[in-house]
Formats: sequence, C-alpha cells, structure tokens
Amino acid sequence: MAKKVEKKQLEQTKGTFKFIGKVTRIEKEGAFKEENATKGKNEGKLYRSLRFGIKTSDTNDMTVSMYDFEPTEIFLWNSEKKKKDSGYKGDRVSYEKWQEQKDELSEKGFAILQSKIGLDYDEKGKLVTKSLPSFVSSKKIFDGLTNADSVVLEGDIRYSTYENRNGDTVAQTTYTIKRAFKMKNELDFTADDFEETTYFEQEMVFVDAKLEKKEKKVYVTGRIIDYNQNFADRDFVLDYSDGADGTDAGMVKLADAFLKKFKFGDLINAYGEALNRVILSEVEAKEGDEKDDLLASLGGRNKPSQAQGYVARTYINEMQITGVQAWDKKEYTEEDFVSDELVVKEDDDLDLGGKASKKNNSPFDLGDDEDEDDSDLPF
Repeated sequence: MAKKVEKKQLEQTKGTFKFIGKVTRIEKEGAFKEENATKGKNEGKLYRSLRFGIKTSDTNDMTVSMYDFEPTEIFLWNSEKKKKDSGYKGDRVSYEKWQEQKDELSEKGFAILQSKIGLDYDEKGKLVTKSLPSFVSSKKIFDGLTNADSVVLEGDIRYSTYENRNGDTVAQTTYTIKRAFKMKNELDFTADDFEETTYFEQEMVFVDAKLEKKEKKVYVTGRIIDYNQNFADRDFVLDYSDGADGTDAGMVKLADAFLKKFKFGDLINAYGEALNRVILSEVEAKEGDEKDDLLASLGGRNKPSQAQGYVARTYINEMQITGVQAWDKKEYTEEDFVSDELVVKEDDDLDLGGKASKKNNSPFDLGDDEDEDDSDLPF
C-alpha cells in the first residue's frame, strides 16, 4: 500500500531582469509620485512610486517601476559580524535612526541589501554606488536621471492580475528596479559592436507547451509561485525562426525539449529576452481596381515613389525564452496545487539547445561592493 505523506510545500519561483538602454518617459507628468495611500490596509501611509521607460534599441522600449511605502525599520547586514558569528542574522534599526546615523553605520560596515544605485562618477572616473532603502532610491533615481541617459537597470520580475474597465481579468508583468547605474558613455544603437540587452531569468514550474508551426514558435505555460505560496500561470514564447524564413538549429533543439522532454511539475530556470517591440514594414499600395482606373482617367501626375506605399506596424509584447540553465525533474505533482489534503507521493547533461545567456553582458563590472560577500547572506 502506498505511503501517504503531506503534499510538497510550494517554494517561491524568482524572476530577475537586466536591461541596458536609454531612459524614456521619466520627465512625463506622473512618472514619480509621493502621496498618502487612500484605501486598503496601508490607508494614510506615505508611499513613493516611480515609472518610466528604458529603450534597449531603436525598436524596443520596456517599462520599469518602483513602489514602496515609507519604512518603519531598516534591515542592515554586516559581513564582518557574520565572519565572527555564524549565527548572525542581520540587524534592524528604525528608519529615523538610519536617517540620522546612515554615514556612521556605513563606515562601520553596515549595508542595506534592498537596493543599490550609482548615478555619479568621482574625479577618477569611478562609479560611486550607494546601498539604500528602495523608498529612498526611487526619489534619487527620479532626481538623478533624465530622458536619453544611458543606464543599466536590474531587478525583480513580479506577476499580478487586475480587472479592467470591461470587467476582464488582465495579466500584468512588472519589472521592479533593485539596482540602477548610469553609464559614463552614451549608448549608440547604430554602432557595429552594439548588442541589445533586454535579459530576463525566470524560475517556473513547467505546465505545458504548444507548437505553432506556421509561426515557428512554441508557446510555453509556466507556473509562477510567489512568496506567500500563491501561484498563477504565465505564457512564455520560444521562437525558433532565424528571421529569414529559416530556422535556428539550437532553438529547434530547445523547442523539441519543451515539447517532448519537460513534464508537468518539472522545475526549470529559463532565460531569454523581454520584448515590447515594434516591427515596421512597408506595404505596397494595391493597383488595378475600378476606382483606380476611374481616378487615372482624370489625368494629373503620379504620386511620388516614396508616397506610394505605407508603413505597417506589428507589435510584439512577450517574454521569449532562449535557453534553460537548470532543470529539476518531477519537482511537483498536480495534487500539490489542489488542496491541503494528504496526497500520495511517488518515490522518486543539461544540453537542451538554445542560445547563450546574456546575463553578464555589461559595459562595466556591476558586482557588489568589495566589502559585501553574497555567500554569507541570510537567504
């Protein structure tokens, strides 16, 4: 008789992004807000929101944001204290105390892990970075950047839903800034060595994959689990065309893996490109119908050649998977997502194709400060 055990606890699946590009829409009215909440459990509490664009190429423009309430406490980390005490779990101080003693705390080796920004360079040309509460960073980013500034932005991807005016439920993807760095040199999208970076990584529970041969795409459904063990399914796209009526061999191999190798419940960590792209194409005007013949009989001159066609716009808004860097088989079963009842549990080379990861595609080293060691962090 099979042994009954409790269902597997759902673990958070994290998503991160890294965009390199030029700032847009930060000077638009409402890009930054500092107001008191008017409803909900945080009614009356002060919050700051920041929302602007980053143009990663001439045709791709992503939206990034920040939203934070004024904190009451600040979590501080000290690597030296961790070395001396393996049980060290960090320190907490009031927001007021941090504001009064932030320079002194920094000199003593205390760092804030919530966000990091670097918007200025010193006399030696070195980027000056600061670790700050997100509530503080959003205002400094708004004050320190203008449209067309070249930046590197990194952060977390969050998924949510909302109800629109028609009563329909709409899925929403939010790119929340955690690290912002202003580049010393301006990006040139037309340069021969320019390579677009609109990179994302996303852990997910594999649910299903569907092939669309005409589009040369595989549509992947991944299940995203949040910190509170809530979960929702999101769609990702795998495009195995090479852009010239052919196919990309590496991407075909990866598409085959999604269609045949991955099973429901497998935990995968995929990476790819986040797109909000417009594709422009010229369409020739139609010729030879009766109306054209009638108008031609009236005489006159032909239209100039540059006006005889028109530009058609195709919009692509999707997260395109280009590779997988981790794969844990049979991590979850369907019962794990059904109820809290006891369920029956079964006993229990990553060369999948795709493209190389662009995670480290950066014009300069954006690693942590020298006095911060990620290996001893509490999470």
